[in-house]
Amino acid sequence: MVVKSFKEKAKVLVMLVPTMLLYTLFLVIPIILAVYFSVHQWNGIPGSPLTYVGFKNFVDAFKDDLFRVSVVNLFKLVFFSVLFHTPIALILAVALQAKLKGSRFFKVIFFVPTIFPLTAIGLLWYFIFMPNGAINSILEMIGLGTLAQGWLINPSTAIPVIIFVNIWAGVGYYMIILLAGLKTIPEEIYDAAKIDGASEVKQFFNITVPMLKPIISMCVLLDIIGTIKSFDLVFVMTGGGPNDLTNLPTTLMYNQAFKYDNYGMGSALGIIILVMVLVLTILSDFIMNRKKKGAVD
Repeated sequence: MVVKSFKEKAKVLVMLVPTMLLYTLFLVIPIILAVYFSVHQWNGIPGSPLTYVGFKNFVDAFKDDLFRVSVVNLFKLVFFSVLFHTPIALILAVALQAKLKGSRFFKVIFFVPTIFPLTAIGLLWYFIFMPNGAINSILEMIGLGTLAQGWLINPSTAIPVIIFVNIWAGVGYYMIILLAGLKTIPEEIYDAAKIDGASEVKQFFNITVPMLKPIISMCVLLDIIGTIKSFDLVFVMTGGGPNDLTNLPTTLMYNQAFKYDNYGMGSALGIIILVMVLVLTILSDFIMNRKKKGAVD
């Protein structure tokens, strides 16, 4: 839009004011306060004294074994989310794009998990995987009772279960994004490929994937950022247990701030998470732009 006069500029500014106020109120100010509290020792109770400790909270966080475990868990979650979310979503999107019988029904079925809050999904799967839940009942029913166990209280199975639920809950979201991207690819390209004798597999790898690269990259970036901020599933399904072995940085942040009344440490962990998101976002954007430039050259 070309702004031609002072009145038009004023109108634009007036229209931006509500958005900027909300942005400042709910993002900028909380970040500033988090930075401020991160260098203080405070119990979070208004009126109680703040003790300046400098970078002690950050140093203590990196020295803490629980923090290191939470970071390892986070990278596992990010790795498997990126490994499975977009590829499965792309396969489903291509299958639904084929307009087979019942495709609308399956589109709804695959998308339904994304409309529920992650807390509700976490509770659903918590009851499924609990010791007397559906999974163990089915194993008993089919004669595999020896495999039944406490899936969410066993350190070796708790994180894989959370990873599985996270993938299940997010596939539909990325499927819809990729499905919208598929509709932008002209049918004429596929028709020409068919005339040249290209099989469906060749069409997928030589047409679909290359033309969806920008959207696939966006899905991967959204997946990384969203996974780093994961909180709901772990909080509802395991609460960070057993023995704090399934914690993520976000659940540690919550526990420090609201469970142990260590608001300074909680704020420091929040800043660390913010920096992780920013670094990975900038890195991903750099890699994507580099690939685009390489493709152009």
